[in-house]
Amino acid sequence: MNSDAASDERRMATLSGLAASRGFASGPVFVHRRDDGDFAVQDAVVPEGRIPAELERYRDARAQARRQIDDLVARMGDGSAASVFANHLAILEDPLLVSQVEDTIRSGPYAAETAIRRVVGGFREMFGRMEDPYLRERERDIEDVERRFLRILHGREETSFSSIKSPVIIVADDLAPSETVALPRELVLGIATDHGSATSHVALLSRALGIPAVVGLGDVSLRVHPGDRVLLDGSNGTVTVNPDTATAADFRRLVRRAKELTAILDEDRQLPGAMKDGTPLKIVANIQPGVPFGSLAAFGAQGVGLYRTEYLWLGAGREPSEEEQFGAYSEAVKAALPSLGPEARITFRCLDIGGDKIMRGAKAVEANPFLGNRSVRWLLGHPDAFRTQLRAILRASAFGKAAVMYPMIATRTELRRCNEELQRAMDELRGKGQDFDPNIMRGVMIETPAAAICADQLAPEVDFFSIGTNDLVQYTLAADRGNEQVAYLSHPSDPAVVRLVDTTCRLSREGGIYTCVCGESAADPVMAVLWVGMGVKVLSMAASCIPAVKKVLRTVTSAEAQALAEEVRTACSSCSAEEIYARCRDFILSKMPDFEQMRSFFTAV
Repeated sequence: MNSDAASDERRMATLSGLAASRGFASGPVFVHRRDDGDFAVQDAVVPEGRIPAELERYRDARAQARRQIDDLVARMGDGSAASVFANHLAILEDPLLVSQVEDTIRSGPYAAETAIRRVVGGFREMFGRMEDPYLRERERDIEDVERRFLRILHGREETSFSSIKSPVIIVADDLAPSETVALPRELVLGIATDHGSATSHVALLSRALGIPAVVGLGDVSLRVHPGDRVLLDGSNGTVTVNPDTATAADFRRLVRRAKELTAILDEDRQLPGAMKDGTPLKIVANIQPGVPFGSLAAFGAQGVGLYRTEYLWLGAGREPSEEEQFGAYSEAVKAALPSLGPEARITFRCLDIGGDKIMRGAKAVEANPFLGNRSVRWLLGHPDAFRTQLRAILRASAFGKAAVMYPMIATRTELRRCNEELQRAMDELRGKGQDFDPNIMRGVMIETPAAAICADQLAPEVDFFSIGTNDLVQYTLAADRGNEQVAYLSHPSDPAVVRLVDTTCRLSREGGIYTCVCGESAADPVMAVLWVGMGVKVLSMAASCIPAVKKVLRTVTSAEAQALAEEVRTACSSCSAEEIYARCRDFILSKMPDFEQMRSFFTAV
């Protein structure tokens, strides 16, 4: 190759992907390529006399896989990263998967590899069809467990990065969870992958390990060569290959500016939520099982406004027992006190299954699952499962401050039936002499227009409302939030949505209860200021977004936020969603000129 061609091949290029783990990194590339052909599995029929031996091979491989995963969990310690591999253990020991693999070995009769590939393929197909990116990631869990089985059965070693001897940026088509944790942390500056989403395991584990990462870059693994220099911006989701001198200098300035803004955010990080005039607010976190409470405290969370209990079901692919649920819930309640303070409360949302969150065996096929038998409708149709969960939440409430929250309520009749089930669960626990908080707070998710419009009927039955703006936008605008073709409609600043939030806040005040927002809009400082101006008292969001929201709220007085809300109420008669949002953004810029730059580094929106 002549020098001109070589120069062209290594010319600077900037690729855009998804910001997965905030931070910046620069350094040489280490290209990781997986040879999936190594594990090509043909349908291998074995003689009937081999059935006992193949069953033994499968059981031995499962035992060895368990030992390997136990070692990974021990290495990761507590937290969301370890919970990934706890999910792997749940898959490994899932009775349905185990029985299907063994039945397939017998019925073929097939070799263990063939039976695993056939059975796991069905599970992978089910999760792969789901629209929710977090749930599609469960396919990666299953694939990783499958590859572990095949490595063991083929006598292969786990993926090794032992050839890395100096700090590098890992570039790959994708990384399985077990590959991500196998990285030599002290030598990994950053991670860039072709595939993945903000909720992928690469993203989750990168954040847990503190490694800057950009995913969903398309073909970065084909564009780079070992030794190429890369600039990775995990805050804005870009990767620059072979930067020129000017670009490298700009990147260094960006890193310095990010450090300055981090210092500004750190000023308020551990302060309680409040407005500029001292008006108190609660800023709390949205979490799922396995999230470490130490990280919530580090971001300044004052409690948990949304504990997504459904991930106990989805992680295991089955209904967890009362003891399994009690173990998870009580662990969260106990952890809150030392980490988040004596006033920290954990709000457990009851099982929100359905729509794009599908559990094997729990859902029938429906023509329109988002308008079907989902969430509280499924729970009321399965009272035994509902009361099992309520008993587990109540038992956990004996160890600290807890609340129970019913999802997707549409009518007062549904709410009253939920409270009746809660009372039955209390009576059952009293009969067994088990402790619980008889005054546990109870709340309603306001996710449907019906609930918002008739909030005055619901308020006397509960202690608080929590507005799930993601679903409220979806149901108000009749726009599937997972469909990119109608994404242009999905704005929480739409006049119809704003009016429903405003109505909910007003009716909650009149009913003597408070309102929280726990949808994604709470993490956007622009919308957070508007919601507070309308009367929201609690904002619940991804923990990493808390410092930026706190900082912005402390630049605005309560009176100023209320004046903005009044201006928006008037604007709803004539302005579009984009125009309303622009008004709110311009208001914040008038108070905080650095807002746009800060948001590009530190918020989710």
